[in-house]
Amino acid sequence: MVRSLVLLLLLPTAGLSQNYVVNGSFERTPANARGTAPVCQFSGNPDMLNNFVDGWQTFVDMTPDLLVADSTADCPLHPRRGARMVGLIMYHPAMDGVKNADYHELMQGTLAKPLEKGKTYRVRFWTRAADSMGVRHLGEVYGRKQGISPIHCGNFGFFFSQNKINLNENFIQSQSIFPLEPQLNWPGVVETSDGEWRQITLLLKADQPYRYFLFGNFYFDAVTPTNQTLEERSRIDAANGATQAPLDKTIRIAYYCFDDFVVEAWTGNDVARTLLEQKNLSFEAELLFDVDQSTLKPGAKTALDQLADALKMMPDRRIEIGGHTDDTGDDTYNTQLSERRARAVYDYLLAKGITGSQLSWQGYGESQPIAVNDSPASRQKNRRVECRMMNDE
Repeated sequence: MVRSLVLLLLLPTAGLSQNYVVNGSFERTPANARGTAPVCQFSGNPDMLNNFVDGWQTFVDMTPDLLVADSTADCPLHPRRGARMVGLIMYHPAMDGVKNADYHELMQGTLAKPLEKGKTYRVRFWTRAADSMGVRHLGEVYGRKQGISPIHCGNFGFFFSQNKINLNENFIQSQSIFPLEPQLNWPGVVETSDGEWRQITLLLKADQPYRYFLFGNFYFDAVTPTNQTLEERSRIDAANGATQAPLDKTIRIAYYCFDDFVVEAWTGNDVARTLLEQKNLSFEAELLFDVDQSTLKPGAKTALDQLADALKMMPDRRIEIGGHTDDTGDDTYNTQLSERRARAVYDYLLAKGITGSQLSWQGYGESQPIAVNDSPASRQKNRRVECRMMNDE
């Protein structure tokens, strides 16, 4: 049985350290670079990123944009800080364009030293939607701006690897045949207001001594969430699928700017670390509820707020919230009490912004004890709310 952690008191801790990502803000140019990076221009081939950004690379047929700003250039957007950022196409369905596969751009980053197996790391980056730049970008490709529809999407993922991936890898084709599954993925649609940068934070428990990572959208556009309604999406899919004439199509693109990538060793939020490492987390019932009650105590919010914060950093992870009792009293009453308590925790997490797709709840009553019900101390252990990670089953 998976060990669980009984949390009597939860206090936030800080666990900051060095950034493992080489040139996470894209500011450095390799010493052997040929020429100077052009200011405020889209990339026409992989060479822009591969030649002018230390520690980063891209692949055949991909053109991530190194967007350089300076005081003399009339650039529509500016980096979060410094003079450089990168722009990626994260959504562009095959049926909208001229390629036979969805077009997403991936880039490969380098870590300054290997991650330690079994250690927890925090992965962070800043992003903003860039609708006007997406329209401009495809306008140059298709020779028109009419009919180009900017949208927002989800599936911002990281695939970590021990070895460097060859620059000649054709990911546009290979992702359709043998797709890589990212260890980390932000599935929700990333919305930003005009001029707003948003930080995305994820947690990784390293299972190998990784030295490199890929970043981008690893999933088919058909299953990538967007801000389109289901009706609108279905209508455009049907219309684009019925014609081969590019001028008759609505061309959709999700284009985002990125800056300041960080991978750092992390020892914060005990709740998140316990869920990652043990796949199971228990709160003593007395911490959350008064005797025979299912209304959360005021003091329960400290623990449950940390649980909500942890789940926000693991958006592709699902947990079951299980209510449990000891064997004192009637079986039916105990089952109903455990159900009400599990539901109370579930409702609180929903109110804190956790999506229903990450949560389920169940009342088990006295049916799953973790200790023999033969003393007050053992009965107290059995009275609990247990959060069990479901993804790894």
